[in-house]
Amino acid sequence: MEKIKIENHTKFSLELIFSEADKMATHILNSISENRNKSFLLFAFITSIFSYSFIKIIELEFYYIILLAGSIISLLFLRKNLFPQKISFNGALPENMINSYFDSFKDEELDKEYLATQIESYNNAMNRNREQMSKMVDRFKKSAIILLVSFLLFGLIFLFIFIESLPS
Repeated sequence: MEKIKIENHTKFSLELIFSEADKMATHILNSISENRNKSFLLFAFITSIFSYSFIKIIELEFYYIILLAGSIISLLFLRKNLFPQKISFNGALPENMINSYFDSFKDEELDKEYLATQIESYNNAMNRNREQMSKMVDRFKKSAIILLVSFLLFGLIFLFIFIESLPS
């Protein structure tokens, strides 16, 4: 984002922009949190499939290896959703706001410069968070699709084995 030229904006317009940025930033952070929570649920479900498949393989029912492999691959895709690498939060540290840069501004110009700086900071954080959220959604979808494909393959093999075991 280009640096905001405060002389082209009123204090009210900057407050409006900041208010809208704050709403959007909060929405994006909530979406990341929701995706993370859904990922934990999917992780728990996949882990239970992994455990059950592992036990079945130990019992020498080797066709469960498809579910085991599918759950392992799904978990590999999902792992980054559980602990996102970099999330940017709203607001600023006081040490960044009490800075010698702002000493040259007075009265309403100072207010406008603070608002402009915060708007730019929010914009950068929102762009990073939206990118992170997009990656999380893609990983969630891939994990779920891999799990579904492994269920389908397992179902086909199980059906084939079941048909073969029927008396003629």
